[in-house]
Amino acid sequence: MALEKPTHFAPAEGQGRWLVKNAASLVALALGVIGLVAATLSQDAFWATPDPRLTVPVLLATGVASTIALVRRERAYPAWLIGLGLAFATLALGWFVMVAIIVAATALLVVILHAVM
Repeated sequence: MALEKPTHFAPAEGQGRWLVKNAASLVALALGVIGLVAATLSQDAFWATPDPRLTVPVLLATGVASTIALVRRERAYPAWLIGLGLAFATLALGWFVMVAIIVAATALLVVILHAVM
């Protein structure tokens, strides 16, 4: 006895592969990740502000890819949103890291004080 897929799982006519349909979203995500890694590795001090000659073009390219994804109405919106967020975080990486450290330390103190009291 062979099991068959239900009809609602069958791809509709004319639909391509997921990667092709969401190419701009995936490009935006990749640009955001690559920009964050490049900015992190190019700094002398981790908490310093990255070079705008590196971060601004990454932000613009990610913004263009995200806009293309919006125009094409791609359904992978978390991908381009995360890519755009990472590109914006790259602009102020030092500030972003310091705030993350302060928030983590505060959360740790809250957990410790909650357990003690």
